[in-house]
Amino acid sequence: MTLWSITVLCALAALGVFGVWVFVLILGPNRMFRGTVVERAYFWVTESLPSKIERWARGSVGDAVAARAEQVWIVLFGRRNPLFQVIAVALYWTGVAVFFTQAAPYIPNRYVSSWQWLPIGTTLVANIGCYIAACTTDPGIVDDRNVDSACRLFGYDKLLYFERDCRTCKLRKPARSKHCSACQHCIQMMDHHCIWLNNCVGLGNARWFLGFLATFSIVCFYGAYLVGTVVMEQRHLRGLVSGAVVWDEWGQPIQLSFKSSILYILDDCPLLAVLFVLLLILAPAIGVFTAYQLRITMLGYTSNEESKWVNIADAIKDGVVFAIKDGSHEEAIRVIEKEDQGDFDSQLCRPITHLHQVPNVYDRGAWNNLKFVLHPARSKLHLL
Repeated sequence: MTLWSITVLCALAALGVFGVWVFVLILGPNRMFRGTVVERAYFWVTESLPSKIERWARGSVGDAVAARAEQVWIVLFGRRNPLFQVIAVALYWTGVAVFFTQAAPYIPNRYVSSWQWLPIGTTLVANIGCYIAACTTDPGIVDDRNVDSACRLFGYDKLLYFERDCRTCKLRKPARSKHCSACQHCIQMMDHHCIWLNNCVGLGNARWFLGFLATFSIVCFYGAYLVGTVVMEQRHLRGLVSGAVVWDEWGQPIQLSFKSSILYILDDCPLLAVLFVLLLILAPAIGVFTAYQLRITMLGYTSNEESKWVNIADAIKDGVVFAIKDGSHEEAIRVIEKEDQGDFDSQLCRPITHLHQVPNVYDRGAWNNLKFVLHPARSKLHLL
């Protein structure tokens, strides 16, 4: 095995580990993975592993060095930091440069026509534009100037959200908002803080984030397809299509199969090979994440609220969630701790046994939920 082959295998292994890590961090808290190895891996990565590393560091290098390392960790991951944004942009433009230098000279070819440049250019411009907008648009920061209007946007369901003040901002906390320790603000309808954007994803820029994911998925899938046609074109240009023969370093002829001819081309064009493999890995990963974000958007909740629904599911298992009838005989879902259940009339309390029995009051139907995220300023559908 050559040094280049070993390098490629190591790079692929690193990309695979990174892809699994991202998958676990993003989808680990999802309800669909409850009780699975994905959920267990999520808790291991986010809780068990950091605590083990901290104990090892304090025991090996001392408390002072460990405290300094913790400060560096907070600067990198606990505060807004452009480092990962710069890395993302650098990797993106490196990939674009490799495509235009290694693949573009062979487009059009016998598999794709010259009109392919229209969707290529359109998708790249849309993707870059959505990324810039997602990075620079106010995600929905709550301050003393807009806190009243933010609190009127969504009502408090008294299950996921209660009327109270933010302990950090010292302002009223709007329903569906969350305080971001990195941005140091409460964010309206916060989804998550994205280190690749160096910004939160919230009410103000969720549409641009969805647009970025959708166009980036197209870039990855379409890019992999185009690079694949270039590899196939290289088979024709090098005479490796039928009866393919190459010569080894001792001058002996080698008959190449289809698979061997592809590997031969990739070995001879290392930059094209790395781009091709990277796109093949990214395309399904970004596609799955895009589908997940679109799904929760159309179901009327955010990834931040996903964890809240997980807590409700746990409370249901503990037998502390009830549907309570009020004076108007309408039911409201409430959590009643076991020590307080004796204070309620059992005739008016119906125990909830499954999460599907708990309505999401912020869900106004898939199409209306999507329209609200795409055009929040034009819609008042989520007012309770």
